[in-house]
Amino acid sequence: SIFRNPRQRLFQTHNKPPEQCGNEGLVCFHLCAQGHCWGPGPTQCVACERFLRGQECVASCNLLDGAVREHANGTRCLPCHPECQPQNGTETCFGSDPDQCVACAHYKDAQQCVRRCPSGVKADASFVPVWKYPDEFGVCQLCPTNCTHSCTIRDEDGCPVDQKPSQVTSIIAGVVGALLVIVLLLITVICVKRRRQQERKHTMRRLLQETELVEPLTPSGALPNQAQMRILKETELKKVKVLGSGAFGTVYKGIWIPDGESVKIPVAIKVLRENTSPKANKEILDEAYVMAGVGSPYVSRLLGICLTSTVQLVTQLMPYGCLLDYVRENKDHIGSQDLLNWCVQIAKGMSYLEEVRLVHRDLAARNVLVKSPNHVKITDFGLARLLDIDETEYHADGGKVPIKWMALESILRRRFTHQSDVWSYGVTVWELMTFGAKPYDGIPAREIPDLLEKGERLPQPPICTIDVYMIMVKCWMIDSECRPKFRELVTEFSRMARDPQRFVVIQNDLVGLPGSMDSTFYRALLDEEDMDDLVDAEEYLVPHHGFFRHSRTLGEVVGVCACPMTPGGVPNMSLTLQST
Repeated sequence: SIFRNPRQRLFQTHNKPPEQCGNEGLVCFHLCAQGHCWGPGPTQCVACERFLRGQECVASCNLLDGAVREHANGTRCLPCHPECQPQNGTETCFGSDPDQCVACAHYKDAQQCVRRCPSGVKADASFVPVWKYPDEFGVCQLCPTNCTHSCTIRDEDGCPVDQKPSQVTSIIAGVVGALLVIVLLLITVICVKRRRQQERKHTMRRLLQETELVEPLTPSGALPNQAQMRILKETELKKVKVLGSGAFGTVYKGIWIPDGESVKIPVAIKVLRENTSPKANKEILDEAYVMAGVGSPYVSRLLGICLTSTVQLVTQLMPYGCLLDYVRENKDHIGSQDLLNWCVQIAKGMSYLEEVRLVHRDLAARNVLVKSPNHVKITDFGLARLLDIDETEYHADGGKVPIKWMALESILRRRFTHQSDVWSYGVTVWELMTFGAKPYDGIPAREIPDLLEKGERLPQPPICTIDVYMIMVKCWMIDSECRPKFRELVTEFSRMARDPQRFVVIQNDLVGLPGSMDSTFYRALLDEEDMDDLVDAEEYLVPHHGFFRHSRTLGEVVGVCACPMTPGGVPNMSLTLQST
């Protein structure tokens, strides 16, 4: 029974009429008590009318017949012990133990039925082995004390004639001795091999020290990383305004004025706190190493580092801030073309990172910066890791991680790959399509792994057609190999961006984003500073012909976007997948 005490009762509501259930064949098994069941068949009863055998309701127990004889314990049919001899016309046992048989199938030792009489059993604390033999009634009797193995009758002459106790001892001793010899030989061989390896290492080390030359043993074939690291002086940097701060440091809006030049370049300066741990300094230098090696229009680049008492990272300043805040502030002006173009650019940036074997590990809308309404860049490489030429995945040791943006294998096994970045990309697209909503809002992070394993995913955003949502769903497949590649995502979103209103449905879609605010932004940034020499970082690092006479304004540097072609087709807003 499923009830824990007799006062509990089954409460049924909103059932169909019994006649309708009978006509549809939805009736309980006839041995179910009071006609209550979970489904058809003898194993689906809430309680049994007569007897219960295992999980099945039966009319009676196999007390007198049947392949397996049973005894009744209340309303439960329990099998007799296998050593019980089945009886004809009477019950075979009165319990399930070997001492509750009416008769034994083989032998009887004391009060218990056994398959064979004890042979060499240590019966008590004296550790003296006991041997028994069956008499003519099938009852086990003790062998004489001088029988060391077995006997046939209770007599000194009953011991086997060919029994020699010394033979057993000799065999055991021989086997143990042979095993010891084998173990000693294996240990000797291992020690000799290890000593020879050590001698080879010492010889190689001595030869290398003598010649002072190291020859390549296993060339990897990887191309050299020829990225340049620019070291900046503290006098070249001017901090203007605090952008934000965290546990390890502060980010400032600032100006970089290169030595010997009159240009002023707006930058973001990340400064570690005073008295930070050596680990924090190492991590920010690792981030600088990663950022120095990237070169994509959709990935934020490192301008340089300043090696003062607290290490400072100098990066390009993005006038519009992060993409998450941007979509929240301008949700009434953002159109389908803007959303799909951003999806394309983020996918292109991540595709580039995959080409250079860089796993980002922290892709989210908050880590995408807006250079202009038509140009976004991926940033924040604090968790990123470069894979070696022979590596395909990275295993993290610990630390804080963004659980709600991570793939399931990254949460459970700390396994990070380019395909786990694809999962994060799907969540980032969901953030854009919901205009900055929080994924899994209200659900504690510790419940996310169990939720994902049960198949729940983020719901379809109201503005998304089924075409866009299915791309997100593919990014959230449990099997990482089933997720699309970033180059495939670039192709898919580029195709959609050519006919945006077919795939993303927004009211007042043609309102358009607010006009350029670059000049007002930088006047507020510089306060009363002269604006004439303000130059974009990319324009300064890659100068064009006649740079100082014909330099572009900061707001004119925009990203490549897909232009809509002739609209075609009606949006497919079918909902084929819902989170439960």
